[in-house]
Amino acid sequence: MAEYGITVGSLGSTAGQTVMVALLPVLMADYAPSAFMIGFAIGAEGLFALFIPYWVGALSDALPDSLARRFGRRSFFLLLMAPVMVLALVLAPYLEGYWWLFAVGMLFFSALHGYLTPLWALMVDAVPDERRGRVHGARGALHSLGIGYGLIGSGLLFQLWRPLPFAVAALVIAATTAITVAAAAHADRAAPPVSHEPSADGLGSWTQALRRADVRWFLIANALWTGAIDGIRPYVFLFALVVLGVSMAEASLVLVFLLVGLALGAVILGRLGDYYGRRPLLIGGILLTAGSLFAGIWMRETDGAMLLLGLAGVGAASLIALPFPLFVSLVGEGGIGRSTGLYILSVGIARIGAPMLVGAAIDWGAVHYPEHHGYPMMWPMAGLMALASVPALLLSFRRGGAEMPQVVAALEPERS
Repeated sequence: MAEYGITVGSLGSTAGQTVMVALLPVLMADYAPSAFMIGFAIGAEGLFALFIPYWVGALSDALPDSLARRFGRRSFFLLLMAPVMVLALVLAPYLEGYWWLFAVGMLFFSALHGYLTPLWALMVDAVPDERRGRVHGARGALHSLGIGYGLIGSGLLFQLWRPLPFAVAALVIAATTAITVAAAAHADRAAPPVSHEPSADGLGSWTQALRRADVRWFLIANALWTGAIDGIRPYVFLFALVVLGVSMAEASLVLVFLLVGLALGAVILGRLGDYYGRRPLLIGGILLTAGSLFAGIWMRETDGAMLLLGLAGVGAASLIALPFPLFVSLVGEGGIGRSTGLYILSVGIARIGAPMLVGAAIDWGAVHYPEHHGYPMMWPMAGLMALASVPALLLSFRRGGAEMPQVVAALEPERS
């Protein structure tokens, strides 16, 4: 069970991140001059992914043994970054003005990227490949619950008292970090992972990986489907308020259908991926997600929203449970802290541009949908990004050779 306990940190980090991404735009709405500027504030998160994942990943790979034995090679950074995220969440609802809110968002996102790299690397250190899909499926379910809190629970609590959803997210981060560190106590204090790559130190490991066409195309695909999902998150509540004409609390209840699709899909697809291969499931999930996003342009009633969100949730679950195990199988497990930093870099690049692209589409759509302030255009823009990831992914698969499903190994009993 320790393998699954390590994934609990995803619940807190995702809950905090989603609260900031979903509610910071609501707090900014009275101060930001346009939807593009809201997207700029949220998209600036990705700036930290340009350097923090690499340095934190490299430092965790090479942490001095004295610190590693005392705190844990990856846990040391979780314990360092969690208090910063908690502080930013507690401060956010009390600040006024666009730039003050921008600053507290940057404080949170800088710590978040210092947290995610060691957390994901820890899941590689402690989990063998034949069980990595199902463990990441469990992580995906927890990730979905975190999204659910950020999009559903936080909206309900926001109606009661503005600081409440931020305070609860802060408590969840503190609690889940403690659980993850406790579950990782044995694996994380072991000897550092042995690297068999000749250039697994310094920037050489990234350069070596990026020389390979299969890795490059996979990271491009990862950035595109991440952009499709993360690009619309800052505008979900605003869409519900403006287009569906519902309250924050009602919008939160509609989003339950997205949460259910995400949680169930992540667990099921993660396990199926271990048995039958992850590639076809990932492609199918992307296509389902893209179709649901394109259909969103016609969404005007809550009934249609429930159906589309449920379908989008099942499709998007494949993007939570399957990509990282596939990436690890491409780059290998040596120097995984640095490699994880490269993976998160592609996520961060998407988070820089996607919210601004979606915001620009909304501003442009205001001419064609003036009664809805252009918000229906957020969906096809996201759908285009999801669809564009498919050819990039197919090129990666073609360059990388055939996948070897872990059918036999997956039948072995799970370690406790």
